[in-house]
Amino acid sequence: MNQKSTITLLQSLYFSESKPPELRPVDVALLTYLVLRQTEDHFVYDSQLTLANRLGCKREAIADSIKRLDNIEWITTNRQLKWNPRTHKRTRTIAKTLGLAVNPDKLPRSEDKVRHSRPSTDAKWLAAQHTGQLLKLSLGKNQHKNFDRQQEQAAQRLIDELGSLEGAVDVVNFAMGNARYHKAARKSLYELRTRLAAIKETMAEQQPKAVVA
Repeated sequence: MNQKSTITLLQSLYFSESKPPELRPVDVALLTYLVLRQTEDHFVYDSQLTLANRLGCKREAIADSIKRLDNIEWITTNRQLKWNPRTHKRTRTIAKTLGLAVNPDKLPRSEDKVRHSRPSTDAKWLAAQHTGQLLKLSLGKNQHKNFDRQQEQAAQRLIDELGSLEGAVDVVNFAMGNARYHKAARKSLYELRTRLAAIKETMAEQQPKAVVA
C-alpha cells in the first residue's frame, strides 16, 4: 500500500458515519497505527504495553480494543505456535505477544477508493502459485487463517514495486532458488518483499554483462 492509498483508507475510516456502535476512540487509534505500519500483508508483534505507551492509554484499554476489533473482523490476530516435544505438535503459546494485522477489506471505504489497494487478478494468481509451491515443499500446512489474504496483498505490492507481473514472477523464482534468499522466499511473499532491494541488486550482479565490441 503506497502513501496515497494509505491516506485514502484512513480518510474513509475517519469520515465514515456508519461505524459500529461499539467502536471506541482507542479502536480508531489502534487501527490508524496498524494502517501506518502497513500491516495488511504481515503481523506486528508489539506488546500491549508498547502499544499503550505509543497510543497514550492503559494496557487494559489495548486488550479490550483488540477483542472488539477482532470480533468485527477489522483486524486479524495471530498467536505464535511453539513445538511441543511431548505431544509432537505445534501448539499456541499462552503468554506470548499476539500478532496484529489490519484487514483493509473490512474497513469503511469511500466510493473514490484507490483501485490498486485491493489485490488484482495477477496478484491473486501470483499468491496462489507461491502458496502452492510452499505446500509442495510441506511448508504451508500450518499457516494462520488469513495467510492467503496477506499473500495476495504482498503479491500486489511486489507487482506495484516491480512494474509488472512478469517482473514479480522473476524475482520470486530467483529468490526461491537462491541460497541467500530461499529461506525468506519459503516463508511468505511478505518476507521476500522485505528483502526486495537486496534481491534486485543480486539479480543485477548476476546478469551477463554485454560485451563491448
